[in-house]
Amino acid sequence: MKFLKYIFFFFCVAVMHSQELDSLIQNSYTELKDQYRNLEYTNPKLAKKYAEALILKATREGNVLEKNTAFLLKASSENYFGNMEASMHYIDSCILYAKTQKKSSLHISALSQKGRTYYRFGKYAEATKNYLKFDSIATVTKNIRYLIYANQGIGSVKNITGDHKGAVELFLKNKDIIAPIVEEKKYHTLYLNTLIALCSAYTYFDLEKATKYLQELKTLSIEQNDIDALSYSYTLQGIINYKRKEYDKALAILAKSDSMVSMLDIKRNLYPIYRFRGKTYYEKKMFPEAITAFEAIKTLQKEIEFDDFKYREVLSLLANSYEQIDSTKKALENYRLAHNLSYTDTIQQGIRYTILKEYDKKTLEGKITTLEIKSTQKEKQNTSLWIVSIGLLTALVILFWIYKKQQRDNKRKFDELVEKLAAEPVKTEIAEASNKFQISDEKITKILNGLQKFEKSESFLKQNTSLASVAKKLNTNTTYLSQIVNEQKGITFKNYITELRINYVLHKLKNDKVLRSYSIKAIAKELGFKSEGAFSRAFKKQTGIYPSFFIKNLTSIS
Repeated sequence: MKFLKYIFFFFCVAVMHSQELDSLIQNSYTELKDQYRNLEYTNPKLAKKYAEALILKATREGNVLEKNTAFLLKASSENYFGNMEASMHYIDSCILYAKTQKKSSLHISALSQKGRTYYRFGKYAEATKNYLKFDSIATVTKNIRYLIYANQGIGSVKNITGDHKGAVELFLKNKDIIAPIVEEKKYHTLYLNTLIALCSAYTYFDLEKATKYLQELKTLSIEQNDIDALSYSYTLQGIINYKRKEYDKALAILAKSDSMVSMLDIKRNLYPIYRFRGKTYYEKKMFPEAITAFEAIKTLQKEIEFDDFKYREVLSLLANSYEQIDSTKKALENYRLAHNLSYTDTIQQGIRYTILKEYDKKTLEGKITTLEIKSTQKEKQNTSLWIVSIGLLTALVILFWIYKKQQRDNKRKFDELVEKLAAEPVKTEIAEASNKFQISDEKITKILNGLQKFEKSESFLKQNTSLASVAKKLNTNTTYLSQIVNEQKGITFKNYITELRINYVLHKLKNDKVLRSYSIKAIAKELGFKSEGAFSRAFKKQTGIYPSFFIKNLTSIS
């Protein structure tokens, strides 16, 4: 019955959605597109419905050109909600149609949209390729809008790859182009995006100028009722507060930005909010709160699969935060994730090289030339491959020889260990002590006798065995017990317990076939070790071989 209710609910939602679209398609193509653009940044959910209505209207009326134009609006809408795969599907469909039908204007718009989509999801190398193509077209056609998009795209990639001053130069060019014609051409959104980009780039090296453009951004965002741009202004204000070490102000303003972005449901825009919130808490040494913010980024990354050169920093700070609260396992997990992202430095340098050497030369042909592999290079590559292959084969032979030698050494150590076990019983006696302590001989003797009983009762196998617990059992203090063990055994109390356990298990394994059938983890638990790894390391340190090798060889000679 409950299942039928769900079916009915979703059916009703689908019917209502269909009826809503049927109502919207009564508008003309121009009205639908204008409504989408008016709502794109202020109400993206409603804007998406206008894009869907435009596709439905064009499909029903068989207007293929309008349908493909609508695909780009739908692609832009999908970007807002983190759906890169869906966005690319619509863009690629549009590019295929534009190429086939020779619709150059539509083709250029699709290329621009593809570049923005790649950039939005952190695919900076792919974004750069599209922006370079777009810049080449803009240069030839001298189209102002294309030139603005090309400058914005390449500037954004420069900014994200660390060339912040180079990015500012391009954004300032756009500002100079747009400012005189913003009202005439209705370029308000382009101008707001330019201010956002300028402010973002300046936060890296000139906070005063960043603040100057931030004020203009806030004012225009409110005038244009652009909630998306306004949320960006709050995020940027939070970043500036963080960089000025005004941490409480940063947290307050980032919370406001978070609220606005969550209302718009633009998940990608949550990333800088979470990152600087986490960094702020980290600087305030509020590590649990920092962990919450950084873990939110990991969740976000899984949902929308973005790549970012700052993600390794996030993982490193997250790992360090876990380390500060003594969560070693989590710290190690995130340090490893951060280490595995070390390749991003190479990618970042490669993209920056592409932009500086190819964009600045203003020629797409130069890019093609540099990427072509000449026949002579192929020959060199083949020769290098042959040399590498020989080197790898030699390395494998050496590694195999080292492996066999290690096996022989381990076997020798095993034989020596078995021979020693056969000749010597388990030692539980403690030699008579010399009085080097500020306590009576009677107390020393009492402690030594207590240790002897402790060993015979095999109490050292308990997992919670510690200096404090044994001292309490022997009615003494930890200082005396530690000094006596150091004097008598020549080792620390911790190593004393470990040695007792290893000596015990050596004799036990030699004589007990059932114990040999246990897993290493189970044996470690029997001996009181907290983990399989701790036991294996202790065994190897004392005997020179691992317990698995010892058991395997014992079994073979039984």
